[in-house]
Formats: sequence, structure tokens, C-alpha cells
Amino acid sequence: MDVSGRELIERFGELMAAGDTAGLAHMYAPDAKIVLFYDIASGHAEVEELLAGSLRTHGRYDVISIDQYQHAGDVVMWDATVITETGPLQTTHVVVLDDDGLIRRHVPGIRGYWGM
Repeated sequence: MDVSGRELIERFGELMAAGDTAGLAHMYAPDAKIVLFYDIASGHAEVEELLAGSLRTHGRYDVISIDQYQHAGDVVMWDATVITETGPLQTTHVVVLDDDGLIRRHVPGIRGYWGM
């Protein structure tokens, strides 16, 4: 694996803050899936569109803090507090990496929302 879990989290946050959905999509393996209760995105194009939709909904995504973090082999999990245009969110993420350090599976969620 070429990247540490902490580096992956920091890069993900930087790209979300920049609105760089193409850069985000390239953090994912070609056969990656993002799994949500209401949707599953498969492959780069669908992953990029799902992330772009999230940014359209929230307007911005600035990480304030990484509140919890765990990295065990190919699994990285973290909770983060982020500021968006719709208010602060407490997000949670679980990712499974492939042998190249790309995201193979991603299960994101929101643990708390303090909308305006």
C-alpha cells in the first residue's frame, strides 16, 4: 500500500474542499463502489457523480477535525467534523483499500447534522 490511512483522509478532505471530483474519483479503484442506503455508485464515473452531487447539496466541505481514526490493514475508518454551507456535519467513513492503496469500497455516512 503506497499511502497511509492518515494521508488518504487528508487527501480526501483536501479534494472535497477544493471541489475536485475528478481528483477524488482517481482515489478509487476502477471497480470501486460507494455504498449508501439509498444508492450504490460503481466505477469512476458514478463515484465522481455521487461525490459531485454531495458537494452540490452541501455547497462546501471543509474539514474542521478528524474526531476518530482507525487503520487496520486494508481498512481505514474515520469520523470528521466538517463545515458546509448547510451547516456543520459529523461524517463517518469506512473504506477498504486495494493492494495499490486505492479505495475499493467506501461506506460514508452522517452521524450528526446541525443545519442552519
